[in-house]
Amino acid sequence: MTSLPSTMDRLERDSGALLNRLAAQPRLAAAALLLLALVTYLPGALLLPPVDRTEIVYAQSSRDMLKRGDYLDATFEGERFQFRPIGIYWLQIGAGKVLGHKAQHWITTYRLPSLVAGILAVLAMWALTRPLLGERRAIIAAGLFAVTPIVALQASLSIPEGPLLLAIVVAQCALLRLYCALPGDKRNGAWLAALFWAAQGFGILLNALAVPILSLSTIVALYAFDRRLDWLKRLRPLWGVPLMAAIAAPWIIVRAHFDGVPFSGLSFGELIRALGGAQDMKWKAAPLTFTLAMLLGFMPGALVIVPALQGIWRNREQALARFLFCWIVGYWLYLELIASKPALYTVQAMFPAMAAAAALALDRDGRLSIPPLSLRVPWWLVLPGTIAIFAVVLGVSATMPSAAVVMGAALITLLFTVAALAMGTGRANAWVMTSIAGFALFVSFTFGVLMPHIQMAWPAPRIAEAIAPLRRCVTGPVGVAGFREPSTTFVLGHNADTNVETLSGWMAGGDDAIAVVEDRWQPNLAKALEARLAKAPARLGCVEAFNVMRGCKLSFSIYATGSAPLDANCKIDERFACHHPVPASTDESSRCR
Repeated sequence: MTSLPSTMDRLERDSGALLNRLAAQPRLAAAALLLLALVTYLPGALLLPPVDRTEIVYAQSSRDMLKRGDYLDATFEGERFQFRPIGIYWLQIGAGKVLGHKAQHWITTYRLPSLVAGILAVLAMWALTRPLLGERRAIIAAGLFAVTPIVALQASLSIPEGPLLLAIVVAQCALLRLYCALPGDKRNGAWLAALFWAAQGFGILLNALAVPILSLSTIVALYAFDRRLDWLKRLRPLWGVPLMAAIAAPWIIVRAHFDGVPFSGLSFGELIRALGGAQDMKWKAAPLTFTLAMLLGFMPGALVIVPALQGIWRNREQALARFLFCWIVGYWLYLELIASKPALYTVQAMFPAMAAAAALALDRDGRLSIPPLSLRVPWWLVLPGTIAIFAVVLGVSATMPSAAVVMGAALITLLFTVAALAMGTGRANAWVMTSIAGFALFVSFTFGVLMPHIQMAWPAPRIAEAIAPLRRCVTGPVGVAGFREPSTTFVLGHNADTNVETLSGWMAGGDDAIAVVEDRWQPNLAKALEARLAKAPARLGCVEAFNVMRGCKLSFSIYATGSAPLDANCKIDERFACHHPVPASTDESSRCR
């Protein structure tokens, strides 16, 4: 029987041979990174149910624009967001146009721009950093960047940050190349300058000044070291700035069309916050919030981030290391001191630099090694810890695991355990390959299998599944009282987010419709019906769910409000049978608001 050390030695040799082969064959490396990104991002983009709230607001707004044939007015249920650039809507509208009318009802359609941009961001990082990092380091850096959970999430959802990933990578890597001024870049730097300014304009069209702020924070930090800015002439600003302005101009033109003076409805403070990006927090983040999100979101590269940062600081006299350090620290200081954007939508801007720094720390002197000060988590903690995480998630959600869930969790646990063993024994090649593979599988499994499997966490899709048989007989609207999230609109139709007064009117008038009422609103429904001298029809089914955004359990009753009896074929599945009576009274303070 083969011993564990010899198995790990073989894994180390095979991993090293594969990395060297990829480094020697750029086309094969590009194909491998493309496959890695697809495996990591595609399952979530295809299978993850619509995610409240930001994703749904963008997707529903784009779908409404397609339906109206209006490509300028991005509104959600009549609300217009002045500070949100038009670019993301145009990309999502384009996806809907390309895929056709039927696809316009699928959330995956509106995720397509994020998916494509996420994949291109991985390939762009590899392609643009190869001359500076070297072939093998560029592959490692792109791989570590690709499988980070935050990057994968943004590449799987219909939000601006997905396409913004591409603008960030192209702008910053082009700026890096111009700063380092390789001999070939000195002679042919115009194309790098064009990439930089085009990415800036594209970024503004997607998410206001998020990318310019990132580049500016990097330049300011570099000036603190260099005390010179003459290298900026390599950017060719005389034609570069007009190029950026031309690409970004549609946003300002659209705003002028609706506002007269662009952004005239915003206060100065609102305008400043809006220019930092389309997302905004309602409160100031606690100190080190962005630092924590940066570390947790950058796994598995975070395990070597301490020696990586130490290495680029120690070698800061080199242009490459200095730029990476200023990229990370400059933007980190902006986030911690100034930013009012959620960490989930911002920290990914540092990940390309962190991944490059990690690759430099791992690949030294022509060979891979685990650098000192790396976080070495013992395999005997990783093994039970990973099992416990999956068990807790399934236990809390009261979900019985399927065979696919068990097999996926077992494979991820194995890869994480082998990666921990590889790092603990100094096998760097094996750690790089197994940790990247492990997190690629972890992300695709979590977003594509585990989360969709937890049906309780998706109230609107669960309601839609329950009422599907009724839709063969009831063609009227669907109304939901007690769950106020955008997913009700996207999944169940316009005006699905309603109230008991409307539902009681349907019931009293015998309207052809479906009413879905959460238990804590049942007493209000009874009072509204009593005022109309009417009674609720018989319950046809019940749905149990969980409002993740609010953190509370939900229990819905389903009614058909039409006066005519339903056909026998229009019967709700037994899985949604009611097992509890309608409550006569409830504590209003317990409502899930």
